[in-house]
Amino acid sequence: MANWTHNGIYSIKNEEGELQIYHETVKTVLAHHFQGITQENNSYGENIIREVTRNVPKLVFKEDNFNLNKQVTKVELSEVLKEMQNGKAPGSDGFNVDFFKAS
Repeated sequence: MANWTHNGIYSIKNEEGELQIYHETVKTVLAHHFQGITQENNSYGENIIREVTRNVPKLVFKEDNFNLNKQVTKVELSEVLKEMQNGKAPGSDGFNVDFFKAS
């Protein structure tokens, strides 16, 4: 059996606990669920995150954060590309270094 057959949602229960098996109703239940999550008041969750992160030591300081978030220049990008080995793929997208150098 192919892996893609294991990576699907073929049925789901709606808010009333009724099992939905048809593609359109499964899609509707999922869309409704995620729309509800995005519209929730997250102040409770934000308070929990604040409480947890208060106890995490800061490893990135303001200056480091600024440098990490600033725009990458063409010179920096060119230098990095020159240092990369041809034929290698830096990520899982399948594009190798040669593609980026040509682009």
